[in-house]
Amino acid sequence: MEKEMFMDYSVEIIRTSIIKSPVPTKECTLKGSNIDLTVPAISPGHFFVYKRVQDKTYQEMASSTKKALSETLVLFYPVAGRFITSHNGEPEIECNNQGVPFIEAEAGAAIKDLDFSQPSFSASKLTPKRHPLQGESPHCIPVLAVQVTRMKCGGIVVGCCFDHRIVDGISSTIFFQAWTEAAQGLSSSIITPCFDRSLINPRHPLNSGAIDSHYMALPFSALDHTDPSPPQIGRIYHLDAPTLLRLQALANQTQGNPPVGKPITKMEAVSSYIWKVFARAQALTSSEPTRIGIPIDGRAYLNLPPSYFGNVIAIPFKESYAEHILEQPLSKIAEIVRNVISASANSEYFRSVVDWVEEKRPAAMLVRVYGEEGSAVVVSSGVRIPLYQFDLGCGKPRFSSVYFPWGGTAGYVMLQASPLGDGNMVVYMHMAEKDLDAIETDREFLFVRVSRMNFW
Repeated sequence: MEKEMFMDYSVEIIRTSIIKSPVPTKECTLKGSNIDLTVPAISPGHFFVYKRVQDKTYQEMASSTKKALSETLVLFYPVAGRFITSHNGEPEIECNNQGVPFIEAEAGAAIKDLDFSQPSFSASKLTPKRHPLQGESPHCIPVLAVQVTRMKCGGIVVGCCFDHRIVDGISSTIFFQAWTEAAQGLSSSIITPCFDRSLINPRHPLNSGAIDSHYMALPFSALDHTDPSPPQIGRIYHLDAPTLLRLQALANQTQGNPPVGKPITKMEAVSSYIWKVFARAQALTSSEPTRIGIPIDGRAYLNLPPSYFGNVIAIPFKESYAEHILEQPLSKIAEIVRNVISASANSEYFRSVVDWVEEKRPAAMLVRVYGEEGSAVVVSSGVRIPLYQFDLGCGKPRFSSVYFPWGGTAGYVMLQASPLGDGNMVVYMHMAEKDLDAIETDREFLFVRVSRMNFW
C-alpha cells in the first residue's frame, strides 16, 4: 500500500450564477418511470481536468461553457428543473426553467499538486453539492449543479453533479455530448432527448416473477430512520492494456477443456477479479456469503430509443459462499459473473422489474445489493463513454473520472476509459478504507494509482 500524502488546498467561490434556457421551454411535471423509482436520491459526480489553454482566458472559457450549457438546456429542459416530492411521496421534476446553479471558483493548488487517486480529498472540493438555493423552497433540489474551478497553474477542472433519479450513465453521456456539440457551435446536430415515461409502462396483468430476490420495498418513512452507512472513501486506479489482456486470458483458461461459447469479455474478467480480491480483503470465513452486482442497461430490451433520457438500469446480483470465490480459479468466477448478466439481459427481466415496482408503489424501492448489509460489491462499466471527447469550451480533458460517494453498504466500482486509450482502463473504487488498504496489499493486486501516471 502506498504511503498516504494529502495536500490540503483552498477553493474560493468567486460567484454563483443560475444558467437557464435562453428561450421558453415546456412547463410540466416529469414523473419518474418505474425504473427511476428504484434509484435512491444520490448524486454521482463527474470531473474533467483540462490543461491551460494558451489562447483563452479563464473568463472566456467559463463564459463559453455557460453559454453552451444554456443552449443545451433548450432541449434538455428537465435538467433546469427542480426535484420535488409528490403527494404520495414519490419524487418528480418540476420543469420550469429555474436553471442550473453554476459555480465559478479558484483553487490554491496546481493540477500536478493534487492526488486524483484520492478523490475524497482532491476532487471533493472540485465537484459541487446539490442543495436548495437561496430564495427557493427548501424542498426543491436542482437536478444538476456545475462548478468550474481555475487552478493555480491556469488549468481548469469542470465538476458536475447530477441527481441519479433522472440519469444513468448513458443519459449523462447524452447530455455531455450535447453540451460538447453546443460548445463547438453544432447545436443543430444535437439529438433530441426522449423523456416519454409511458414507454416504460407496466404490463396488464402485472407479472413480476422472482424480482423480489433482487429488489426490496420500504415505507418512505423508513428512510428517515435508517442508520448511516459505514464511512467509505474513493480511490482511482489505472489498469494497463497488457495486464488487462493477461487477466482476460486467465479468465478464459478452462483447465484443459475446450472453451464453451463466447470468450469471457474484459469487463467480465475484471469484475471477477475485483470480486475475488474484495472478498479476500474482507477476511471472510469460508461459510460467509459475498455478492456481486452488475448494472445492466435495458434500452435494447425495452425497445427504447437510444436518446431516452432517464434510468434504464437494473442491478441483478449473485450470492456465493466466500470459499467458492476465494478458492476457485478466475475462470469459474467469470462463469458466475457471465450468468448474472445473461440471466437478466432480456426483455422479460426488465418488464418484470417494471411490474414489480407497480405492485409495490408507493414505496421506497432499493436494489438489495445496494441496501442490505453484508459483503457486496457492484461493478459497473462505462468504458465506452467517450470521456476524452467532451470539449466543453476548454479543449479536450487530460483526465476524467466519476466521483461517486454513493452511500450504500456495498462497495462500488466503475470501469472507465483511460486517457491513454488502446484498451487501458481507469478504475474508480468506492468502499471502506480498510478494504481498499487490504486490496492494495493483496499479493495479486494489478492496479496502480493514477497519481503514478503522467497524465498532466
